[in-house]
Amino acid sequence: MRNLILLASALALSGAAAAQTRTGGSSSSTPTDRQVQAGTYGSGTSGNGAVGASGGGYAVAGDGGTASTDADARFNTENSTARQRARAMARDDDERARSTTRTAVRPDGTIRSSSRSFYKEKGERPVIDRQRTVTSPDGTVRER
Repeated sequence: MRNLILLASALALSGAAAAQTRTGGSSSSTPTDRQVQAGTYGSGTSGNGAVGASGGGYAVAGDGGTASTDADARFNTENSTARQRARAMARDDDERARSTTRTAVRPDGTIRSSSRSFYKEKGERPVIDRQRTVTSPDGTVRER
């Protein structure tokens, strides 16, 4: 089996230690009992003007298959926001798996994260998983 794991992170801190730090994130993966697998995750932290985002993913492909991962995180200094994105993909002759996660963090404490995974075997219906969370400045977490 071929395994690829990638991790990307960005963290930006400003101001004093946060009294009300908010965290949030999401993750998604394809079924783990198959020849090809893919999964991604992302999280963010916000508090007292400090923001951070991190994430990554993994991809596994069976004999003769291909697997790839990609992740990055960015900090925008103009509006003090952080963003993260992770992608993973694996495929062989009759199966394919794909996963994506995106996370956005604002300095007011809002953290939005969404993940989705897709697995398809030739001749079968696709298996799709979606996760979406929003953490509000007051600490309320909504899952969709």
